[in-house]
Amino acid sequence: MYQLMIIDDEPIVRSGIKDLIPWEDYQFEVCAEGIDGKDGLNKVMEFLPDLVLVDVKMPGMSGIELIQEARKQGFEGKFIILTGYSDFEFAKQAVSLGVRAYLLKPIDEEELMTNVEEVLGELEAKKNREDYFTKSELIARQDVIRRILLPNNGSEELKKDMKLYSLEFKYHCFCCAVISMKNAENMPAPSEECINALTRDMNQIDRIWMDENVVLLCKEYTFLEAAKQLELNIERMEAKHMEIPFVFLGHTVKQWQDIQFSYESARFFWEHRFLYSNQRVITIDMPESVGQITVDRILEQLGNYVDIGDEEGIEHTMYELQQYARISLLKESDIKLLVAHNLILLHSRLLAKYDQKKSEFPSLNQLREQIKNCNSIDSLIHEAIAFCKTMSEIVGGSTSDNIAKRVYAYMEKNFDKDLKLENIAKTFNYNSAYLGKLFKKEMGEGFNNILDSIRIENAKRLLMEQDLKVYQVSEKVGFSNIDYFYNKFKKHVGLSPKEFQKKKPRNEEG
Repeated sequence: MYQLMIIDDEPIVRSGIKDLIPWEDYQFEVCAEGIDGKDGLNKVMEFLPDLVLVDVKMPGMSGIELIQEARKQGFEGKFIILTGYSDFEFAKQAVSLGVRAYLLKPIDEEELMTNVEEVLGELEAKKNREDYFTKSELIARQDVIRRILLPNNGSEELKKDMKLYSLEFKYHCFCCAVISMKNAENMPAPSEECINALTRDMNQIDRIWMDENVVLLCKEYTFLEAAKQLELNIERMEAKHMEIPFVFLGHTVKQWQDIQFSYESARFFWEHRFLYSNQRVITIDMPESVGQITVDRILEQLGNYVDIGDEEGIEHTMYELQQYARISLLKESDIKLLVAHNLILLHSRLLAKYDQKKSEFPSLNQLREQIKNCNSIDSLIHEAIAFCKTMSEIVGGSTSDNIAKRVYAYMEKNFDKDLKLENIAKTFNYNSAYLGKLFKKEMGEGFNNILDSIRIENAKRLLMEQDLKVYQVSEKVGFSNIDYFYNKFKKHVGLSPKEFQKKKPRNEEG
């Protein structure tokens, strides 16, 4: 609605004008009334209405004087003069001041409506022009920011355009974020409501459309600061049951010329979004090292765990493979090929070893289809774990060799606990005496001797790799009695723990 003001020293005239025509039909609402010239001038400059209906002869200040003073003070609204005097000089002055119309009292309703319609048309045209130029400027600014995000070499033309649109970017740091919906190939781009909620309480943010995504250019934010605020806003969105987007944050840069590199790193993570489906804000520091892991070692472990029926080991190994894929930033097709290839190899190896159970083995065609349909690394790993557990259930416990291996694997993982054969037998649903004989037959030594060997090997490792006291090492490997530990260690190693620890290589001082 446009704003209308009526200025006349007669209350009955003001009331009559308000009721003369349906102002709302012409998109006007009365914002104020002036009771004389001076009061009217003050209210004109306070409310800045779009149209003013003003009488000419009023106490203190005439309508012409009011218009002259308002123009001097920069008021650009439109005036229609209402007067009971058809004075030519008044009319001439009104024209010189840009008055829209000069209407004689009593006001003719049709004449007023015609003039109001014309004023409305002029105001609408002005608004459309302003909207057009505002939109055009916004489009131009967006185009300049797109050019900043792309390789630009700091061209002189770009610098000129940045200055033209007040995009000098005198900030301490920048980072970019690519915003995408999950399964972006099949879902619409983030909505305006989604982006507004995501960037709540974040100042100095430019948003730009790049292909199917929205890019946020965060000014005066490091990527860690941006990630913290975005995570907070996503929690708020979750509480409102809003759809949650993916956010891929690039690294922090110090100069606007380097913004392109932050965008490239954010875009790189977006291209590998298959790896991060269970996360919401993905940043450059997420891939963490898990030691010298290799695919060969991971899959060798997997085969062993499937063979002996160690479900915890299967899960741990598959999660290691997941971490390897993330660290290596493997593509979706490469990860699926890697997992499928090795599960098929595992299937073939077990089939050759347990041919009598061939009919129970799961279908490879079904496995291939399940892997193909996985839309994230999490669902892929879930399917792989389920396949391995199924295979393990089919072959696990088939032979005494497998049973012994399962017990040994359990001992290697739990050597620091109070292990007893009786408890392990209950865990594996075996009679303890039978399990003890079977274990000794397959491993060549009894349960207690092998447990001591496992513990002593781990004690040697701790004594060499960590700065621990002997009693601390004893506790960490499962010996509750320090004297017993000393005796067992010397029996297996030929040296006391302290003598062995003295052999630890020392760093040479420079």
